[in-house]
Formats: sequence, structure tokens, C-alpha cells
Amino acid sequence: MVLHFILEQAGYVSCIISDSIPEEELDFYIKNERLHIRLLKRDLDSLTKEKLIQRLKKTNFFKEIDITVGCTQTSSELPKISRALNSQVSQPSHEVLPAGVIYDSPIADPKWPRFSAGYNKHLKKAYGKSIFNLSFGENLSLLRYRTDGWAYELGLQAGVFGLMDVGSSPTRLINSDYFVGGGISIVYDRRWQNLFQFSHLSSHLGDEFLISRPDYINKRVNLSYEAFKWFTAYKFNSLRPYVGFGYLVHRDPSTLKPFTLEAGIDYISEKSFLFDTTKYVLGIHTHFWEQNNYKSSFNIRTGLQLEDSLWRGRHMQFLIEYSQGKSRHGQFYAKNEHYIGIMVAFSN
Repeated sequence: MVLHFILEQAGYVSCIISDSIPEEELDFYIKNERLHIRLLKRDLDSLTKEKLIQRLKKTNFFKEIDITVGCTQTSSELPKISRALNSQVSQPSHEVLPAGVIYDSPIADPKWPRFSAGYNKHLKKAYGKSIFNLSFGENLSLLRYRTDGWAYELGLQAGVFGLMDVGSSPTRLINSDYFVGGGISIVYDRRWQNLFQFSHLSSHLGDEFLISRPDYINKRVNLSYEAFKWFTAYKFNSLRPYVGFGYLVHRDPSTLKPFTLEAGIDYISEKSFLFDTTKYVLGIHTHFWEQNNYKSSFNIRTGLQLEDSLWRGRHMQFLIEYSQGKSRHGQFYAKNEHYIGIMVAFSN
């Protein structure tokens, strides 16, 4: 009976480890309701380790879970009942349509595809004072390959970003941007993340906005472009600085200047609170475009992030945001914005 229970525990542990960190080589054993995991090559970053521990805790099998780094144990050092169960050897693996993505979504980038809804109070009236900001977007992994320390992923991104003036009567659709992109992500040691992306964006003014502001018909820009971008980031436990370089290969109007630069940093607290599902997050993002003489667009978001292992790589965020600088919203790229707001987002 005890052997059967230990085998059941070991089976659950093996499945969770193979799903969470399939490229890692490790040993584990179970003794007195304690799970000991020994990584044989390298340590995990703190966020990956925390997520793994939380998934294992949900089995309700273990009072304690230890994860250490070191050499493999000899058979004589292991509890007798665990000697045949404890080895996981790193093997190359591939997955079709896997859960989540390996390049983390920037917290404060207003043009990163996600599902979100927010309210912005503009301190400087660029196109309205009370703005409802919404987006419908997703980051999808199509194919993922893992080998010793490395992970490669072919993915797809798509999103629609809309602005509505809820301070007017009736509510006016101001602008909507349509985005689609494909990319290859390359990650080493779960810390150094890279995304090589080719994307298309087109921008469209709302008809209610044009009716209320007929002078914009002559100012309207048929903004559309394709872009190559390279994003690179490095995770220092709870901190993740990143930078992105872009070049607009096709531009409408053709007079638009091509170079873009963006940079930022994300912070996610290492430990969870509130039923072990909530973390504090903070994101800072800046965007520079040659067309605006590299004058910045600055965004900061902070708040709470709700996570659960059953959500398969997704999380929900409740955020306060602040923005100042050049607009990131299509037609209004040359205008200055200054607002504070609140938002709810759901994404990878």
C-alpha cells in the first residue's frame, strides 16, 4: 500500500516536472512527505522555481519541497523505495501548440497584444479627456523545441487596439489599430530571451470622431507599415530589463522615417501572497521613433498579478498606469499625451 502511494506521488511529480522544465536533468526522491529535487546542471531562476513549487503543492502530497543544485546521488544514498523512480535525463523535445510562450510579455508596453480594458483620464487633451482604452489580442505558440538549456519557438501575435471617447455623447470611436505578426523566439537558460518578429500594423480613424471633427478629414494619415524587430531581455530573478530595435521596411506614407527603439524593465515579486496566487508587478516602458526625432513615449504600470498553474501560462493583472510623451495610437503619433488610468489585462 505504501509502495503504491509512493509510486502515485512519483508519477505526479514526473508529469509536472516534464511539463514545466523538460530540458532539465535532475534527480528527485520522496521521504516522509518531503520532496527533494536535485538539479544536476544549473539552478532555476526564482520565478520558474516558485511556479514549479506552487504546481507541486497543489497535489497536496508534500509538507515540504526542496530544490537544490548539485551532483547526482548514488543509489546507496537514496531511500530504497525511490531508487528506481528518481531520474529525469534531459532530452530534446518538441511540442505542437504548447501552452504559454517563452518570451514574456512586457507589462507596460501599450501595443503588446493582450486582452485588456481600461479608463484613462487625459490631463492634456489630444483627442479627448475621458478615454476608454481596450485591446483584443493574443500571443500564440505554434511550435516549440527544447534542448539542453535552449528553447526555440515559432509563434504568432495579433491584436486590435481601440480608443473611445466616453466623455462625449454619444460615445465616439476615436481610433483603432490592427496588428499581426509572426516571430521566432530563442531563450537560453530561461533567462536570456530573444524575439525576432516581422509584423504589420494599420491605423484607422473612427467615423464618429471624423463626424465630430471634420477638419481631420484633410489631416488624416493612411498610416500603415511592416516592421522587422528584435527584442532581447535578461531575467535577473524578479527583474527583467529589455530592449527592442525596429526598422519599418514598408511605410505608408513613404515619408515616414524607419528606425524605432524601445526599452524597459519589468519587476515581478518572487513570493506570492493572498492564497499563494497574487504577486506585485511593476513595468516601465519607453518608445522612441525617428519620425518624432526620438522624443519618448513613457509608460509605467503597477499593480497586482493573479496566477494559477491551471491557467497554463496566463495571468490576470489589475493595474494603475501613467503615460506621458508621444502618442502610440496610430493617427496621433505626432501628438503629445499625458494621462493616468486604471486597467484590467489578461495575457501570457
